[in-house]
Amino acid sequence: MAEKILAVDDEVDILQLIEMTLISDGFEVVTASNGIEALEKARIHMPDLILLDLMMPEMDGFEVIENLKQTPEMRNIPVVMLTARAQAHERIEGLSAGADDYITKPFELEELRLRIESILAHTRKTKYINPLIGALGGWFTEDGVEQFAEHLRTASAIQQHLLPQSEPQLAGFDISGLLESSMSISGDFYDFVPLGDNRLGIVIADVRGKGIPAALLMVMIRTSLRLVCREDISPSSVLKRVNDLLVIDTAPDFFATIVYGILDPKSMTFTYSNAGHCYPMLLRGEKEKIEELQTGGMILGCFGFAEFETETIELESGDKILFYTDGLTEAEFEAEGEFYGEERLEQVFKKNSNLPADELCRKIREDLFGFCGTNQQKDDITIVAIKASTSRD
Repeated sequence: MAEKILAVDDEVDILQLIEMTLISDGFEVVTASNGIEALEKARIHMPDLILLDLMMPEMDGFEVIENLKQTPEMRNIPVVMLTARAQAHERIEGLSAGADDYITKPFELEELRLRIESILAHTRKTKYINPLIGALGGWFTEDGVEQFAEHLRTASAIQQHLLPQSEPQLAGFDISGLLESSMSISGDFYDFVPLGDNRLGIVIADVRGKGIPAALLMVMIRTSLRLVCREDISPSSVLKRVNDLLVIDTAPDFFATIVYGILDPKSMTFTYSNAGHCYPMLLRGEKEKIEELQTGGMILGCFGFAEFETETIELESGDKILFYTDGLTEAEFEAEGEFYGEERLEQVFKKNSNLPADELCRKIREDLFGFCGTNQQKDDITIVAIKASTSRD
């Protein structure tokens, strides 16, 4: 589709010259002979660029620029002023008002072409957003983008505050977690929830999607789970209650995978339930073989009839459990098509299993980033590690 230019001048000869030149160059040209007509045609045609004479009857070019900049759907249309050579103060005033460039009269046609091409080269990538600007309340203006960025920074800070601010202190265990978001806000989360009898709730979850929608659902799930898990019920019952709440309040395409478990230092057990999440990895003492905690269940938030199972494992000194989200194993190598994968994760887990939990998490992250190279992170990545340091009585 040809790019559209609105040419505005009260001198008919100049207007016809511009029109013929630009049409021959492949542009669609709309003309106006005064400021009022210019604003009307700008609203109707939404041109890609406006050539605007400053000195016109009824409404001059300065007023036209002012009106354009005050109208959300038109404020980003680039404006090139047509001005007399001697009117330097007017050029300055026009540029200050928001014009993008100027051409002095009389002008060379080649200069006109070059100025137009230079400006359009900068706007072609975003010109299809212009019809949305008004509907989105000006978010794509400079002020709007900055305001939106500030909202994202605030949301990110709030979300960071919802994550554990320190490692939990639980007798007989070394526990740590980390989260690397692919955007400023995340759909992944992990949590450590103090429970009665010195027990600790362990949570890792991955909400479908990324960005703002995923972050909102993440907050909803975290809040619901923290409220329900204090009722001293089994992990499967907790997930069932949270699932029922989500099914009522969210659409079916908003869902999450989650592991929720209870770590009990008195009995040295981990009792857990899994809603469609990656199986946690268990490494017993100094053994070489990694086990998967394969008790599973349906994803959270889609089906009211979903049921979940509870499983309990006994832990001994030296046992380690690794939880992760699929953003880790599905991260891609620089050469597309090769994924980080569970096998590589198992190798890195075993190699660094004697390190403290926080260092183990960092080593996995470092290996992942080394594997991915310059590939941009496409999904959120969360890791939680638990190490048992004492045995049962």
